[in-house]
Amino acid sequence: MSKERTVINPLFITGQDKELLESLKSNHELVATLEDGILDGGFGEKIARFYRADKMKVLNFGLPKNFYDRYDYEVLAKENHLTAEQIAEDVLNTLGK
Repeated sequence: MSKERTVINPLFITGQDKELLESLKSNHELVATLEDGILDGGFGEKIARFYRADKMKVLNFGLPKNFYDRYDYEVLAKENHLTAEQIAEDVLNTLGK
């Protein structure tokens, strides 16, 4: 059975569209979030908490809480498994593909 792929761009982190998140359960087995910064306290944590009692797999991508000064983005992304290739690999591995 083929699963749907959906990209959702949350405009605000303060709330959750619980109806949308519930609807994803019927035709998705994984939700992956990509933070624009630090993982701790981010949108992905809220999504993971929403699905914690369900069979939905959740992957959160972002940076660990740290002070980043004068960094090379490419190096930082690779070190934290945030390149497109690494994220795709993690998603496929989690799905068992």
